[in-house]
Amino acid sequence: MFILPDKNSVRKVLSVLLFSLFTCVATANDKTPAVIFQQAINDDLTGYHSDARQKYDVLKGTEISKDIAVPSAVNLAALGRYGEAQRAFNLLQQDGNRREQDYAHLWDLWLTARTYQGGGGKAALQRKLTDKVANYKWSSAYESAIADIYAGKSSAKEIFQLIDGITFNRVEEKADAVTQTVFFMGGYYQYVINQPQQAMELYQRYVSHLNNDSLERSLIQKELLFLSTPK
Repeated sequence: MFILPDKNSVRKVLSVLLFSLFTCVATANDKTPAVIFQQAINDDLTGYHSDARQKYDVLKGTEISKDIAVPSAVNLAALGRYGEAQRAFNLLQQDGNRREQDYAHLWDLWLTARTYQGGGGKAALQRKLTDKVANYKWSSAYESAIADIYAGKSSAKEIFQLIDGITFNRVEEKADAVTQTVFFMGGYYQYVINQPQQAMELYQRYVSHLNNDSLERSLIQKELLFLSTPK
């Protein structure tokens, strides 16, 4: 039998409905640059790089255009738009803060190796990379050590030992350092010394230790999938 609810119950139901409606409308209209930026990052972290690109393009010229510079450049590399990525990282090397410059240096090395088509083979590429490293200035010890790999110095073991000896403020910072090292070290194996097997073994060894919030994570997974797929 249907029972008419009391007035207080009706008010409660109406309040819930109105709150739900307001929340839906607010969510639909909440497209501030900060929200779009976070959505772009989430897209990149989950491998939806094309979707992320659309959002970064929307954010160009907004008040957070400088904040998106690094992830936007990484996104271009993820999409295989290497020339545009190189130009974006070149700007960061020139105009970024010290942290951004360090990171852009590493991408400069990776992109140079990934796209190298000059004559002279591996020896010429190695000379070019060595010259680049010699002209960089660093504020980060472990990123400088990663660059030394591209100059034909140091080793993955030495870099991971260095990272283990650094006191990071948060656990995530160390995981991020490990993730960066795996990505750029793997790039050296793949594109400088042409040792894809070494790259695959490195990726497999550390794939469960990567930082979930590092943009390189999905790129490592992509490289690992490519290398482990029978040709």
